Amino acid sequence: MSLLSNKNPDKWKNKYLDLLDENEVIEKHHQNKEDLLCKTIIRLTLATRGFNKDLDPYLLGIRNQLKKGLNSEQLKSELDKFSNALMTLDDTDPENSPLDANLLFNFLFHHFPAIKNDFQQIEKKFEKNEYRNSQYLFIAIDDLIDSIQQIEPLDSPAVKGLGIDGIDSNLINAQLQHLLEDTEIPAKFEFQAQQLKEKLDGNTPLAAVLEETVSLLFQIKIHLQSEQQEMAEFLAQLTDQLTELGIQASGTHTASVSSSKKRNLLDQSVSSQMFELQASSKNAKQLEPLKKLIHTRLADIALQIQEHQSHEQFERNKIHQELEYLTSKITTMEHETRHLNDKLMDAHQQAFHDPLTKLPNRLAYDERLDTELARWKRYQAPLSLLIWDIDFFKQINDKFGHKAGDKTLILIAKLLYQHCRDTDFVSRFGGEEFTMLLSNTDAQEALLTANKLRQIIEKTAFNSSGKKISITISCGITQFIEDDNGESAFKRADEALYKAKKNGRNQCLIN
Repeated sequence: MSLLSNKNPDKWKNKYLDLLDENEVIEKHHQNKEDLLCKTIIRLTLATRGFNKDLDPYLLGIRNQLKKGLNSEQLKSELDKFSNALMTLDDTDPENSPLDANLLFNFLFHHFPAIKNDFQQIEKKFEKNEYRNSQYLFIAIDDLIDSIQQIEPLDSPAVKGLGIDGIDSNLINAQLQHLLEDTEIPAKFEFQAQQLKEKLDGNTPLAAVLEETVSLLFQIKIHLQSEQQEMAEFLAQLTDQLTELGIQASGTHTASVSSSKKRNLLDQSVSSQMFELQASSKNAKQLEPLKKLIHTRLADIALQIQEHQSHEQFERNKIHQELEYLTSKITTMEHETRHLNDKLMDAHQQAFHDPLTKLPNRLAYDERLDTELARWKRYQAPLSLLIWDIDFFKQINDKFGHKAGDKTLILIAKLLYQHCRDTDFVSRFGGEEFTMLLSNTDAQEALLTANKLRQIIEKTAFNSSGKKISITISCGITQFIEDDNGESAFKRADEALYKAKKNGRNQCLIN
């Protein structure tokens, strides 16, 4: 059904305006994500400050430009300067090269005695400055180790001489497990990640586990880049469609204005000719010439009206077709917008929620903390921070496996979420740590709440492979005080948690 026959002729206009509103919401959401990205990069530059004094000025420049947003023209210049500094870093610090090389070769001689002579040859080349910088040196070392591993079988004396047996595989496995737990795993990779965790619990060779871990992380990176590219392409397409709609609507408006002007010209022409007829009638002395004049004028007026009606009909048909086209485009864009909203919701869920426990993650905690701090500073209502840590969680993983560990995390998350107020905020901070923000709650009230939760968890247990697993949890509590920020309050709560652990666990302490 066409828009002209619709009982509400403004329906297309309302839909168009609604679509513009939805687009503004999408733009605002992307602006929020851009702000979050800027904050994340700024925190990364702060975290790396001090590692190399020559890079600190460039990191400061990047932080200053990020405060203006990602569209800053100067930001690209600062990033180029930082990249150039990284490229020349090895060449601009020659004084440290001999000392670093000595330490490196001493380490290699000690841990790789089977190929010590080969390393000595590389050392001589390095002393003769045959390697332009340390990167070329590392490549030569890596090629040597790879060549030995490819020639000799894994159980040969040469390979055993590489010191593989001396590597603490348990420590590396633990680090890989923490890496997987702190990584946001998209839904399509959860099964693969779970299998990898089980291999880390088993006797899978370390080299194979390392290779599989790197492969999984690389696949996740490619997947996220692909989703980001798909989102950018869709938004670009949406922008083009909106531009086209704007042009079509402008053309419809122009046609309407043109038709109105022509109608006014016709009215003026008819009025002018009628005025001339009146004047001629008053001054006419003979009837026949007056009849001919009136007949001619009326024929001209009728012709002008007919031409105007024909033109208006053509314009109406044209506008009708354009409105139908607009309606079709808006309907298509409504479907595409709903699809985009669904994807944005999924992306937001993945970015701000822990895939295992479904609780908000550390990024969500940082965002909520900013909101709660702003409210606390404005209204001066008490605000408390709680840090939870599952007691002997590593022992659960080691004794019962990662499935039991995951089940423990899911159960703790469920209990913390179910037994707090709607206004409280619970998140999985990382590993076996959880955080809570309690608004309008001082430290003593927070301690009462924490102890109730601790007792509930203490009475809760679950079975894994027919074995009963009991759980306890410790908590550190602090109340925000004057001049506090997120880091200072977190440090106090973390110190309280450490004391609770040191004092025997399964307790809550205030700092």
